[in-house]
Amino acid sequence: MSNNKLYLFVVFIFSSCLISTEVAIVTKNNGSVKYKKENSKRFTNKINSGFELFNNDLLVTGNDGFIMFAYLDDGSLIKVHKDSEVIVDGNLNNKIINKQVLINDGFIKFNIKKQKQNEFKIVTPTSVASVKGTIFYIDTSSDGDVFYGFDGEVEVQNLASNEISSLTQNKKLTSLQDGTMEIENIVEEDIEYIVQVQQESGIELDEIQEINDFEEQQPDINNQQGTGNVETEEIQNVIITFTDENGQQKQIIIKFVEK
Repeated sequence: MSNNKLYLFVVFIFSSCLISTEVAIVTKNNGSVKYKKENSKRFTNKINSGFELFNNDLLVTGNDGFIMFAYLDDGSLIKVHKDSEVIVDGNLNNKIINKQVLINDGFIKFNIKKQKQNEFKIVTPTSVASVKGTIFYIDTSSDGDVFYGFDGEVEVQNLASNEISSLTQNKKLTSLQDGTMEIENIVEEDIEYIVQVQQESGIELDEIQEINDFEEQQPDINNQQGTGNVETEEIQNVIITFTDENGQQKQIIIKFVEK
């Protein structure tokens, strides 16, 4: 009888540990940002670099807010801009996090590393996007979603019509609540809008420069096949050290390419 009780107790503790495993970490934030755990009724705005995020945690940014977080297994980066509401979702399986972000509203940039197993899922009230590894923005509102593709490919399904389209580099994909989907080229007005949102979210100049570089390359992308010399890309590491709520020191290493 006592052995059975001990076994049940051990299983309960093990399950609790699985549920409370962190899946991502905040790497930067500014302005108005609120956070709420799944089982909590209260928000907190006490967020800083190293803040741990768990499955089903809610992030809400104000009209000047910005928060960036990275998944712990591969460093995939999500940048949540002003007036946004997202739910962080992730389940750990054999040291790999099956990732999903639920967007209720807002403007978010995704820099997704190549996934080893399941696709990275982005879910909005209008669309479901499946990603293996790419860089893109999504602007979600009550009317629907606008995706801006900067690298790689994203498969987008409209939930009303079940229509599926692919977002590729330099393309804008619109997915609306009425089920319609449309693909267009990214134009100068789109770039200006993205830069404006970043500025209003307090993004630093070097981050916005990435968009300006893209704009300067547009004529070559649209009119040439591209056979010139390619600059060597150097992989850089950013190491973030933090102390969790139990006093244990942890590190996350984010790899990026500086062009």
